[in-house]
Amino acid sequence: MRYAILLITLISYTPSIVVAQMFSVDEEQKNEQRFNSSLYVGYSDVSFEYIGDSPAISGDQSLEMTPSLINIQYHTPGVRIDLIGGNQFIGNDKASFVRLGVELGTESFLLRKPRLQIAIPFRVETAITAATKEGYASRFYQTAFSGGFGGIIRMRPARFFTLSSGATKWYGFSNSAGNFFGGNTDQFKTETTLRINPTRGGRGFYLSYETLFQDFNIDGMDFDYRSTISLFSIGLDFK
Repeated sequence: MRYAILLITLISYTPSIVVAQMFSVDEEQKNEQRFNSSLYVGYSDVSFEYIGDSPAISGDQSLEMTPSLINIQYHTPGVRIDLIGGNQFIGNDKASFVRLGVELGTESFLLRKPRLQIAIPFRVETAITAATKEGYASRFYQTAFSGGFGGIIRMRPARFFTLSSGATKWYGFSNSAGNFFGGNTDQFKTETTLRINPTRGGRGFYLSYETLFQDFNIDGMDFDYRSTISLFSIGLDFK
């Protein structure tokens, strides 16, 4: 809960979030002003594996799983909300995995040209990760708060599309809901996005591939897990 309160405070007191405008020409600036948010939907492959040292936890005696999930993302200037999840209703027999994250971000530009941008992104995130498995009594439920930075390159080889690719490294703290013990978490994220730039009065269209590697190092070793998530998604601009 304290992580959520801290995130709300950051949102309330951050005077402005710097977000890149993609290669500004007059017409494109007008389109960006009209469409300043986007919605993504897609498919995710997840590997959730135990990385602790307890000899009593392995294979069926753990929460290890490899589910296929649905992901939904909402992007608006400076804020991103991600929901990744699924259970038996989408074909994941006897297992459930959910990750809900809220991310704030800003960027510092090293190069900002009409056809090429290089930037350093700075990010903070609070995220809840939950995993359950039929026949296994323990439940994984962690609330994490982390921050990170990295690099982004954006290219506009032609007027009708833009390609961006980036990576960020994150560190933070994780706490088991309802308990006093916790630990640390570290993440590595990559993202490659192709944006089909809108024609006059149109909407931008996105194709995106992302990876998220996250380790949880929790006191007691029973909840030392690693999640590896691959996300394929499509997005569309809207008001």
